[in-house]
Amino acid sequence: MTQHSDTKPKIDLIVTDLGGTLVKTDDAIIAAVRRAAEDLGIPEGCSDPVYDVFGTSIWQYIHAYLPEGYKDRTDACHERFWQLFPSQVLHWIQPFAGVEEALTDLNARGVHLAMLSGLRIESIHAILATLSFRRWDAIRSSMIYNAHAGDSRAAGIMALVQDFGVSPSRTIYIGDTDHDVRQAKKAGVISAVVQTGGQAQKHLDKIQAQNPDHLFSSFPNLREVI
Repeated sequence: MTQHSDTKPKIDLIVTDLGGTLVKTDDAIIAAVRRAAEDLGIPEGCSDPVYDVFGTSIWQYIHAYLPEGYKDRTDACHERFWQLFPSQVLHWIQPFAGVEEALTDLNARGVHLAMLSGLRIESIHAILATLSFRRWDAIRSSMIYNAHAGDSRAAGIMALVQDFGVSPSRTIYIGDTDHDVRQAKKAGVISAVVQTGGQAQKHLDKIQAQNPDHLFSSFPNLREVI
């Protein structure tokens, strides 16, 4: 399903999230969080609250997962997580159907393709290395941008718009969470969400409440508006 206006915009720049949008990472993230807590002797938490904060930061994921009485160990668990992710859980990570073909097609149409993820840059490169598609115009982590109140993704989108010299109205940001929609709107670009990530599968209402410009069943359907 897709929601769109009568006139389809011409897009010059696509900025896309990674996990939950192009590749399935939810299980890998939860597995690494659970393993990190276990390694530190922390009792098993609950993965359900993690989906409430997907799209924000790994620290927030871990904080949501840890049981009451252990939240103060979020920093230590966060450090252990990055020792495990993604190298120890790569077998959990795989591209969603049709993603690589869609990226190749969009590249052939002359659209700029930029990756902007909340993961560490080395983790982004490690995951992208598992894909056959290689022709990215930019690969960045939103962690490099200093912003208030969790707005690093918006800052990253705006920086890419400026770097490519394109109009925000001809730029689309595609993610998989309600946070991604808010960040796209703060950046002044077209917002799009795919329903492949864990949050959409568990809490689609949170995403719909943000009124994204487009709601797609999967990333390949993005080509409908290009």
